Amino acid sequence: MRKKLLTIFFCISVLAPIAPATARAPELSITSSSIVNAVTNGGGSRGPALAVMKDGTLLLGGGDKGGELFVWNTTTKKLRNLGNLIPPNQRLIDSRFAITDIAVLSETKRAANLLISYPRLGANGRCVEVVVDQVRYNRKSQKVNQVANWFVSKPCVPVSAVQHASGRFAVADKNSAYVTIGDLGFSQVDNRSKRGDLTSMFLVSATKVTRVSQGHRNAQGIALINGKDLLAAEHGPLGGDELNLIRPGSDYGWPFVTYGEPYSSGDYVRPTKTGTHEGYVEPLKYWVPSIAPTELVQIPSSGWGEWNGQLALGTLRENSLVFMKFDRNYRITDTQLVDVGQRIRDLEVGITGNLIATTDEGRLLEISLK
Repeated sequence: MRKKLLTIFFCISVLAPIAPATARAPELSITSSSIVNAVTNGGGSRGPALAVMKDGTLLLGGGDKGGELFVWNTTTKKLRNLGNLIPPNQRLIDSRFAITDIAVLSETKRAANLLISYPRLGANGRCVEVVVDQVRYNRKSQKVNQVANWFVSKPCVPVSAVQHASGRFAVADKNSAYVTIGDLGFSQVDNRSKRGDLTSMFLVSATKVTRVSQGHRNAQGIALINGKDLLAAEHGPLGGDELNLIRPGSDYGWPFVTYGEPYSSGDYVRPTKTGTHEGYVEPLKYWVPSIAPTELVQIPSSGWGEWNGQLALGTLRENSLVFMKFDRNYRITDTQLVDVGQRIRDLEVGITGNLIATTDEGRLLEISLK
């Protein structure tokens, strides 16, 4: 009898799932440099948009005029202003009217083909729309110029409500990119016929715009994982920030459902249901209280120990980087927050495998594993 019981116990022990061990938060080495001239001010400070070129050159977007593009000299640790791409009559003196992201589509030693996104004033100056422009960077003359407009969001939203522009890129190939469009604080965003392009993700090119998904409040992080699966991080209202796996044709629920809560009875739109995602795509992970997520990247496959190939996410509210592990089905199996003492505005992977971040405090952070 005792032998039989031991056999049963052994079988149960073998078949029972073993809880995964919690990973240790990575210990980081951080080098900080001043990029204060690339910060946009007005109603608060906004750190610059960031892009990394193949040779390690860094491009930053923002500055006093909101639309300035800079190149960062990694040797001298200085910024060079390449030019301004947002006309003064298309913006207010407000840090939200600035370049929100930069994408490098293709490049040679002589030139680079870029995309930039930004909110601008509409034709009558009384409304706001999100724009995607193709830009050429002449590396010989160190100048930039607009080549073509690829996208302008509709409807044009009253200026009094401008917020949640999103405008983050994930490059699909040398001719196209995914871009996020937020709800712009539009008071009629709960009306699908009136909200138009808002709350959506698109695949854009010079000749075509395709909606990929909708129901996103303010997706400030987007990444192609393993070169094929699209993940996005977005701000909820009071709580309910989300990480989502994007499936074409899917609706992610905003403003009808959220795991967060409305700010107040006077907010621009009130969710239909809170504390649930019933009837819509469930997030991979959500945060209550909010962490205010920004850019999302996949960590390189070497140099980061047990975090190789996993996810890193910038935050504003927590002054932290969030490190996340995922399984083959993109279920999040572990999360670690690491305080970096700065509001992370943009985040990219450098050519040496380090992480590079820009902050609202006007710092460029180069981050590696100790």
